[in-house]
Amino acid sequence: MKRDKKNNNYNVLPGRFFYTLCIVCLYILGRKVPIPWVITSDVPTDSLFAYTESILGTDVSRGSIFSLGISPWITSMILMQILSSLFRGKDKIISKAFMRRITLIVTIFMSLIQAYSLMEKFTFREDIFPDIRMAEIATLITLMGGTFAVIVLGENVSEYGIAGTSALILVNILSTFMNNLISYLYEPQWTDVTKQTILLFGVAPVAYLIFIVFATALFERSELRIPIYRVMINNDLADDIYIAIKLNPAGTMPVMFAMTFFLIPHYIAELLLKIWPGQEVLVTISDTISMENYIGILFYLLMAIILNFAFSFILINPSELTKQFMESGDCIAGLRPGKETHKFINKNIRFCAVLSCIMQCTMVGIPLFMRAATGSDSKMFQMPVTMIILTGLMLNVFEEIRVYRNFRDYKVFL
Repeated sequence: MKRDKKNNNYNVLPGRFFYTLCIVCLYILGRKVPIPWVITSDVPTDSLFAYTESILGTDVSRGSIFSLGISPWITSMILMQILSSLFRGKDKIISKAFMRRITLIVTIFMSLIQAYSLMEKFTFREDIFPDIRMAEIATLITLMGGTFAVIVLGENVSEYGIAGTSALILVNILSTFMNNLISYLYEPQWTDVTKQTILLFGVAPVAYLIFIVFATALFERSELRIPIYRVMINNDLADDIYIAIKLNPAGTMPVMFAMTFFLIPHYIAELLLKIWPGQEVLVTISDTISMENYIGILFYLLMAIILNFAFSFILINPSELTKQFMESGDCIAGLRPGKETHKFINKNIRFCAVLSCIMQCTMVGIPLFMRAATGSDSKMFQMPVTMIILTGLMLNVFEEIRVYRNFRDYKVFL
């Protein structure tokens, strides 16, 4: 932390920017470092499944030490956050240390499943390990170790840098977006450029992406305000007290995190197929969980809706708010404390979550269904998901920077 002696203010931004840049460079370098005994991967990189994995940092085109990315860690954190909110008692507090230990255990399990699934798609060199099993075990250990190295990088950014784990996710998203954009410009429709081609494949997609950015930013920055009455405040300040519920309570997290849950059934099915090869049910599940067909798209959107509601009620807990009102004597004007207040807050959170689901599922679902209907493999259909996630993450980064800038303006009082 740097201190400006001239005005006695704290200026932490330069140091945090530099630290984040160093960690990002290490992460990018790790993505480029190959596993020595892995030759190549036979996974197609132009599928929507590969795109879904790439958003989370999973490298399906080559075997690098960071091939799993941060997907197992994110999946574990989401699962534990949801489960802890569902099963903890009203007066029971779960310590952060305990949650971290359980999350790490779940991460080991998730990374094991994902590593085994990804490892089966690698081709190994025969001159390093005499036995294929030894190569598989070494690959498994390397992939899982890479995941935990990424976790350490993300946690260090959270403590000493800016944006936390989101900084690493931003690297994945920007890399994927640039690769898709370059591939899109080399697609067959651009070989014969006409006015109709420019309007249909140039102006229309750009206008749609601009609309997505605007709508996402609008929902992120708009909020529903519920005025509350504070019994201990009897001046003009009481008029500015309210509960703020964003029109997008869970942010863009559901769109991104739904991808992790979207991939889990596919990984588990592939793992079980190694144990019981040829099982029709497992083959059907593995083939169905794909964004190339309607069922897979509906499953992904369903996951996004479920996570949207789950995160909305986790971030804004009606029971906790009602309890705080009961203890402090505060209330919402015209409502009795207790069940009536809880029901009112619950209804408003649900209303905002429904609006968020409609907005996100519409913007993401329309291009995906169009792709499934036309059978096109154009990168254009992948960009709306990228823009929603990218816009949400960038807004959060800007907000964090604003907080640090405001912190810089406070003088030391002690």
